[in-house]
Amino acid sequence: MRQDRLLELIWQGDVKLGQGPGARRLQRAMAALLPLRMVCLGATSGVDRSFLMTDDTELLPELPIGDVLVEELSIDVPAGSLVVVREADLLSRPMLDDEISYDVGVLVAEALLGVIRSRAFPVARETDALYAMARSYHAMIGGSGFMHLGLVPAQFRVGLAAGLCTYWAGTRSARSDTSGLFLRPDFLTCPRLLNYLRDLDSNFTAPDRIPVGLMLFSGGPCGYGDWLAQVARRVSAELDGHLARSCDGGSQKELRI
Repeated sequence: MRQDRLLELIWQGDVKLGQGPGARRLQRAMAALLPLRMVCLGATSGVDRSFLMTDDTELLPELPIGDVLVEELSIDVPAGSLVVVREADLLSRPMLDDEISYDVGVLVAEALLGVIRSRAFPVARETDALYAMARSYHAMIGGSGFMHLGLVPAQFRVGLAAGLCTYWAGTRSARSDTSGLFLRPDFLTCPRLLNYLRDLDSNFTAPDRIPVGLMLFSGGPCGYGDWLAQVARRVSAELDGHLARSCDGGSQKELRI
């Protein structure tokens, strides 16, 4: 959705604070995966999927979504929040496990793409960083704690793949992708995808042995800027370790030769 279109919907009265069992469950699931404050909005028209933005995203020049929500809808938006928009009727009713799992996977992918677009990493490391973050979420979703929340690993991973597909394959949506690279449950370790990413970015090193908890952060909700800084430090350290392991492995091979 174009940002000016969202502003139009707000002015038309078609966007309200998300309420109901679906909204509460979506917020709980997102809070378990992203340690960020979140505002959930329900749109009565113009939305065909979940999407998110930061509170400082400008709907028009010098008009951030956070200010718009405060002024137009009297919604308190703490600084550094994520704003999630979803169809209002889906938020007002209980959501099926498969449905919410897919949505959360898509939203997590969007959050990871937001990290990349924020320039938290050097351009030469962006593909490695996105891949490492995605691998962490792909693995951690199988943990019992997330399953107790009703998150279905397979459906979350489908949503994660759909979100990443739009960026890596350059498509408007996962439905228009014809590469077939994002259909497998193990798509992140599929040799075809790894080769594709190497062709896409010559700096890609296919980081392996990514810790399951790489993207798990302790403590309560924090602002987006603080989270971004933590992610950059932690992921950069992991990529440094991967590079060191690769160099050590190469040296050992040379010695054996």
